Amino acid sequence: MEQTKYDCGNLRVVMDASLMTGLTEQGVMVDEVKRLIESFGNKLLMTKATGEIDFTNKTSGASMKLDVQWESEHSAVVYVKDVNLDPKREKAALA
Repeated sequence: MEQTKYDCGNLRVVMDASLMTGLTEQGVMVDEVKRLIESFGNKLLMTKATGEIDFTNKTSGASMKLDVQWESEHSAVVYVKDVNLDPKREKAALA
Protein backbone atom coordinates (compact mmCIF):
# COMPACT_ATOMS: atom_id res chain seq x y z
CA MET A 1 0.00 0.00 0.00
CA GLU A 2 1.09 3.53 -0.72
CA GLN A 3 2.01 5.79 2.15
CA THR A 4 1.62 9.57 2.10
CA LYS A 5 4.10 11.69 4.04
CA TYR A 6 2.94 14.79 5.91
CA ASP A 7 4.57 17.23 8.31
CA CYS A 8 3.07 15.31 11.23
CA GLY A 9 3.88 11.79 10.03
CA ASN A 10 2.89 9.11 7.53
CA LEU A 11 -0.56 7.90 6.53
CA ARG A 12 -1.74 4.86 4.60
CA VAL A 13 -5.28 4.45 3.24
CA VAL A 14 -6.52 0.85 3.04
CA MET A 15 -9.69 -0.49 1.38
CA ASP A 16 -10.64 -4.12 1.03
CA ALA A 17 -11.18 -5.55 -2.46
CA SER A 18 -14.95 -5.95 -2.10
CA LEU A 19 -15.40 -2.28 -1.21
CA MET A 20 -13.23 -1.20 -4.15
CA THR A 21 -15.24 -3.46 -6.48
CA GLY A 22 -18.54 -2.08 -5.18
CA LEU A 23 -17.37 1.50 -5.65
CA THR A 24 -16.12 0.78 -9.15
CA GLU A 25 -19.48 -0.82 -10.05
CA GLN A 26 -21.18 2.40 -8.89
CA GLY A 27 -18.92 4.42 -11.20
CA VAL A 28 -16.80 5.80 -8.36
CA MET A 29 -13.08 6.19 -8.95
CA VAL A 30 -11.40 4.50 -5.97
CA ASP A 31 -8.32 6.73 -6.27
CA GLU A 32 -10.55 9.79 -5.82
CA VAL A 33 -11.83 8.41 -2.50
CA LYS A 34 -8.23 7.86 -1.39
CA ARG A 35 -7.26 11.38 -2.47
CA LEU A 36 -10.20 12.82 -0.54
CA ILE A 37 -8.99 11.10 2.63
CA GLU A 38 -5.42 12.19 1.95
CA SER A 39 -6.64 15.80 1.61
CA PHE A 40 -7.41 15.86 5.33
CA GLY A 41 -4.76 13.32 6.32
CA ASN A 42 -2.48 15.86 8.00
CA LYS A 43 -5.38 16.96 10.21
CA LEU A 44 -6.02 13.32 11.24
CA LEU A 45 -2.34 12.97 12.12
CA MET A 46 -2.21 16.26 14.03
CA THR A 47 -5.27 15.43 16.14
CA LYS A 48 -4.05 11.86 16.80
CA ALA A 49 -7.52 10.61 15.85
CA THR A 50 -8.11 6.95 16.71
CA GLY A 51 -10.96 4.53 16.11
CA GLU A 52 -14.05 4.85 13.96
CA ILE A 53 -14.89 8.16 12.34
CA ASP A 54 -18.14 8.78 10.44
CA PHE A 55 -18.08 11.65 7.95
CA THR A 56 -21.38 12.80 6.44
CA ASN A 57 -21.81 15.60 3.92
CA LYS A 58 -24.65 17.79 5.17
CA THR A 59 -25.71 18.84 1.68
CA SER A 60 -25.74 15.53 -0.18
CA GLY A 61 -26.01 13.06 2.68
CA ALA A 62 -23.09 11.06 1.27
CA SER A 63 -21.06 9.40 4.02
CA MET A 64 -17.83 7.58 4.71
CA LYS A 65 -16.88 5.40 7.68
CA LEU A 66 -13.20 5.22 8.52
CA ASP A 67 -11.22 3.41 11.19
CA VAL A 68 -7.93 5.08 12.15
CA GLN A 69 -5.24 2.93 13.78
CA TRP A 70 -1.73 3.91 14.74
CA GLU A 71 1.27 1.74 13.85
CA SER A 72 3.72 4.02 15.65
CA GLU A 73 3.85 7.54 17.05
CA HIS A 74 4.23 9.02 13.56
CA SER A 75 2.49 6.47 11.33
CA ALA A 76 -1.24 5.80 11.00
CA VAL A 77 -3.45 3.62 8.82
CA VAL A 78 -6.95 4.65 7.74
CA TYR A 79 -9.14 1.65 6.98
CA VAL A 80 -12.08 2.66 4.77
CA LYS A 81 -15.03 0.67 6.12
CA ASP A 82 -17.87 2.08 4.00
CA VAL A 83 -18.57 4.73 1.39
CA ASN A 84 -22.23 5.58 0.79
CA LEU A 85 -22.83 8.08 -1.99
CA ASP A 86 -26.57 7.42 -2.12
CA PRO A 87 -28.24 8.02 1.26
CA LYS A 88 -31.57 6.77 -0.18
CA ARG A 89 -29.96 3.33 -0.63
CA GLU A 90 -29.08 3.16 3.08
CA LYS A 91 -32.60 4.18 4.14
CA ALA A 92 -34.13 1.53 1.87
CA ALA A 93 -31.83 -1.13 3.36
CA LEU A 94 -32.99 -0.20 6.86
CA ALA A 95 -36.70 -0.41 5.96
